[in-house]
Amino acid sequence: MDIKETIKDIADNHHGFLKQELPVIKSLAYKILKVHYDDCKEELIQVHRQYGRVQNELELALVKKQMVLLPMIWDYQKKPSDELLEEIRRTVQEVEGDNDILLGELEGLKEKTNSYTMPESGCPTYDNTYKRMEKLHHEVENYIGIEREMYRELLG
Repeated sequence: MDIKETIKDIADNHHGFLKQELPVIKSLAYKILKVHYDDCKEELIQVHRQYGRVQNELELALVKKQMVLLPMIWDYQKKPSDELLEEIRRTVQEVEGDNDILLGELEGLKEKTNSYTMPESGCPTYDNTYKRMEKLHHEVENYIGIEREMYRELLG
């Protein structure tokens, strides 16, 4: 896949999935927090806080990538210049630092959810919430891998 196709895939499919899924998971996490507060209070408080950190990091990353980095790469594909390439290189370093923070927060979510395994007292909504969180985790890892491959191809 060439870089232009990769950018389109990232923006349309991966970022699109995240924009759609983040509020759904937030709503579900809040619902299970309310319903299972008495029997799973400690776990769900930690999960709710950790998911908030994941969501915040993802939203920040999406803005930086969609508003800054991907447009720069797109412009570079149309009209390459050493100056723009250097600016892309600096921005990629920032984004990679952000990605590391995000991946750390996702690992924290995995830990707080016992590897996305609901307790025995869980319900179908609880199970669905954890499955969605796990899918989100895998999706983020996947799209960051695609981005990193694109950066390597572009920057050498």
